[in-house]
Amino acid sequence: MRNLAQQIYGNQLTEYSKKQTQKQQTGYSSRLGWVFVSKDFTKETTKAVRTYGSLFNVSKDYTYFTPNTFYRNDLRRLSTLRWINAVSIDIDAKNGENEGMTLPDVQELITEAGLPMPSLIVRTPSKGFHVHWFLEQPKRASDKLNAHYSRVQTRIAEIIQGDTNAIGPERLFRLPTDENTVYQSNERVSFDELCEWFQLVQEQEQQDVHTYKKGFCKGYESLLNHPAVQKILEGVNEGQRDTACYTLALAYKAAGYDEKTAEQYLHNWNQKNRPRMRQIEVKRKVKSAYNGRFHAPSAKKIRELSGMLFSYVVWEEAKPREERTYSHIEEWEGDVLAFIRAQGGQVSGSQRDIADQITSSVDAERKIPYATFKKVIARLEEQEILSKSVSGKGRGASTELRIIDEVKARRSQSEGSKRENHTTPKNNELNSNTIKDTVAGGTALPPISAKGSLAFSEHLTPKLVPTYSTKLEPAPVPGNVPSVFVSALYNRGFIDGRFIFRAWGKVLLAFKAFGIPYASIAATADYLRLSVDAVGLTVEKKGSMIAGDFQGEDSFFKYLFGAAKGLLTHYRSDQIIQFVEAIEGLGDVELLHVGMELEDELKAAKVVDRQLVETKLAEIEREQSARQRRKHYHNHSVFDLDSSLNQFKFFMKRDD
Repeated sequence: MRNLAQQIYGNQLTEYSKKQTQKQQTGYSSRLGWVFVSKDFTKETTKAVRTYGSLFNVSKDYTYFTPNTFYRNDLRRLSTLRWINAVSIDIDAKNGENEGMTLPDVQELITEAGLPMPSLIVRTPSKGFHVHWFLEQPKRASDKLNAHYSRVQTRIAEIIQGDTNAIGPERLFRLPTDENTVYQSNERVSFDELCEWFQLVQEQEQQDVHTYKKGFCKGYESLLNHPAVQKILEGVNEGQRDTACYTLALAYKAAGYDEKTAEQYLHNWNQKNRPRMRQIEVKRKVKSAYNGRFHAPSAKKIRELSGMLFSYVVWEEAKPREERTYSHIEEWEGDVLAFIRAQGGQVSGSQRDIADQITSSVDAERKIPYATFKKVIARLEEQEILSKSVSGKGRGASTELRIIDEVKARRSQSEGSKRENHTTPKNNELNSNTIKDTVAGGTALPPISAKGSLAFSEHLTPKLVPTYSTKLEPAPVPGNVPSVFVSALYNRGFIDGRFIFRAWGKVLLAFKAFGIPYASIAATADYLRLSVDAVGLTVEKKGSMIAGDFQGEDSFFKYLFGAAKGLLTHYRSDQIIQFVEAIEGLGDVELLHVGMELEDELKAAKVVDRQLVETKLAEIEREQSARQRRKHYHNHSVFDLDSSLNQFKFFMKRDD
């Protein structure tokens, strides 16, 4: 896992300091920023650091830090702020204020406010809390942005009982450690999302000062009953139909409905739209939602469509530190994967029954909490490690879980094991061996510990992953090869990264012969399926490492190239046949519309398969020409028949 500090600051800090000669050659970077640390923020005893090594070194002596960075190292002021990385709130517990407040209390305040899940919560010695929302992208500080930041920060503080005097992006907060970190997630939030939340709170509080409490949805099961979702279910306008249909389909999916039932409900919902969507469009949106990687709707989209506050947060269980020996969600991933793998890579049944069978590898008597189990499954599904399919609904529903990417699964389980075995020092006090410097130097921060906070270890030498291969040690799997393709080879014993990379290169060449861009192959599900099928055909003919009948690289790669080209040829042929059958049933206006869409697609900057689109356009022209000929023939046939009848009548009268 990436270092917590790197998650906050990204490329605003460097690994090592620049030498003066480097600065003279490259100049001073406008991207970098200074982080201030302090022993006592009331006395302004601060130091500025700009490297991860320096931050690591001084963290042993200092207690506070600035989540946001500055362009000057001698002045921590709002006017010297360069980057805003986080929105942070100080919940103070001094002088009887917030006395007895616990982490669950803080979580409840956040969720009732309709705020997104925070990234980090730190407990202070005074029994207060520092709550941080890390931004997806840092914001460049400016007078206008700083002022609005303070307005948003103040409103959040008011609602969750924070200190409204501790306002401003330039402020110091307690440095996170193993001991004081009580909650951490991988969640990030955009500043625009917080601004939208602020605006909605302002608007709705004009009517009811407690309206913001109605914005929170307590779980996926209650999604469809929430007022914001109910408002969307009343029907939407033309410009919102597609987004609303897809969002509602995800809501039904998250609530446990099967695809067919969700489609029926959405066809009924479509009757309320003005104008209504085509039935085929509703079907496509539902299919996309159920076959896609998202397991629940976007809270932001629900807010946009309904114009109401909406948020749902699934919190991990908050327990006292002495009881949280195995509660971090990543640590459960390895146990879930190990259980499924022990069942042959696939398991089915009710989710509660499956969860009841999974125990901790650290404590055999400890079972995975059901809420945590659902969160783990959702994470593994998003990472495309697991596939989940649900049949039936309610108590009779059955869930099937299957490992689809063994490479990622092994990697995830390995990382989980490292976290379990990783130990870190328990103190953050003065160390006589600490190197003190005010600006630069040091080494990169170590990884995050199993508890999810900064792991300040004395062992600073990083372990480098080899980028070459030997006969005894295979090269690492390249990161730019799609995971499903890697798994297709890895599961058959081809574990050397060089072999996998060359195999993927042959597939790229096969697709290139048809004019398909490289970037489109990995981004298109059908093309990835064809590449995996090509591996299967090649293994049948040329053997595999795991079966022991491998016939050599050259023979394997040549057959793989031919197999990929053959499969793509058949795929294209099937696409054309299906397209021709589809357009034959269209009306003239619909046929013209499809032709215009294809022409627009050809004009786009990026076309996945230009030749296929051109062939489809040619088929439309043939169909239009055939229809014109049929009309012409029909009109002339009627005319000839009328002429013959008139001539017959003329001769009959003449004979009389």
